Amino acid sequence: MELKTDFQEEYMKKSVFVVFTALVLALPLSAAPKRLTFGTGSSGGNFYVVGAGLANTINNLFPKRFSVTAEETGGGTANLSLIESGEADFGIAMASSIEQGLDGTAAWAKGKKMKNVRGLIPLYPSLLTIYALDSNPVKNLSDFKGRKIGLGSKGAAMDNVFRELLPKLGYEPGDIFNDGHGATATAVSNGTIDAALLFSLPPFPAIAQLEASKNLRFIGLTAEEQKFFTDAYGFYKAAVLPKDSYKGVSEDLPVISEWNFAVVSAKLSTKDVYDIAKALFENNPKLLQIYKGLSYATTDNALAFNLPLHPGVIKYLEEKGIKVPKELRP
Repeated sequence: MELKTDFQEEYMKKSVFVVFTALVLALPLSAAPKRLTFGTGSSGGNFYVVGAGLANTINNLFPKRFSVTAEETGGGTANLSLIESGEADFGIAMASSIEQGLDGTAAWAKGKKMKNVRGLIPLYPSLLTIYALDSNPVKNLSDFKGRKIGLGSKGAAMDNVFRELLPKLGYEPGDIFNDGHGATATAVSNGTIDAALLFSLPPFPAIAQLEASKNLRFIGLTAEEQKFFTDAYGFYKAAVLPKDSYKGVSEDLPVISEWNFAVVSAKLSTKDVYDIAKALFENNPKLLQIYKGLSYATTDNALAFNLPLHPGVIKYLEEKGIKVPKELRP
C-alpha cells in the first residue's frame, strides 16, 4: 500500500480548495432586484395613489426581480419628461400630455418630439368636470368669458389646451388661476375664482370635500361645444358625467373625456415589460384594491392609447388574439 507523503497531502488539499473555489465562482449569483422608478403625481392626488399602488403591485408580484420606487412628481407632463430623459422607468400621463409630447409642443419638450415613451396599460378615462358655487352667476361654459377661471397647474396639458381653445370658442376668461386641484377647489369655495374645471373620474376628493360644506353647480356642454372639443383634439371623446356623481349633479351632463395611461420607457427589455404587462392585466382584482377606477385597466381598453405600445405589451396582446394596429406599433 502506497503511503502519501506530507507534501502530497498538502498538495491535494490545495488542489481540492482551488477546484471548489472555481466551482463556487462559476455558480450564478443571486442577482439583486432590478431597481426601477415610477413617476406618479402630487401627494394625495389620483396619480400618486395609482402610481404608488402599481409600483407596490409589481414589487409584490416580482419580489426577487424588481424593486420599483414610486416618486412624487408634478404629474403627467413631468412623468413624460422624466421617462424621456431616462430619469424614470414608468409613469402616468393623460392623453393630452402624451399628444403634446409626441408633437414636441409641450414646454418641457423644447421643440423635440418624444421618442422614448411607450404604452404599458390603460388606466381609466377622466371626465371633464366644470363646477362653481351655486351662488355664482356662471351657469354655462359661455359664461367663462371675462371671468376668473381655475385651470389647474400652470403648464399642465389641460391648462395649455383650454388656454388655446376657450378663446377660439369666444369664451376667453378675464383671468386664469393656476394651482393644484385642491387649492383650486379652495379658491372656488372662498370666491377667489368664479369656476374651475378638471378631468377626473368622480368623485374627486377635493370637490367632494368642498361639497360637504357648499352647494355647487356642475356645468355640462352643449352639443356644439362637445363637437368643437372632439374635433379639435382626437383624444377627447364625447361622454357623460353621470347623475349623482356629486350631490349637485341631478341629471346626466354631456361632457368630454380623455384617457389616463400607465407608460413605460422604451429602453426596458421586451421580456421585462411583457412579464409586467401580463401580470397587471391578469391581476385586475389586485388593481381594484388600489383604485376602483382601475376596473378599466383591461385588455378591452388596451388599444385606447394615442402613442405606440411597448413591444412587450404588443407580444402579450397578440398572444391574447388582439390585433395591434400599425399606428400603435413603434
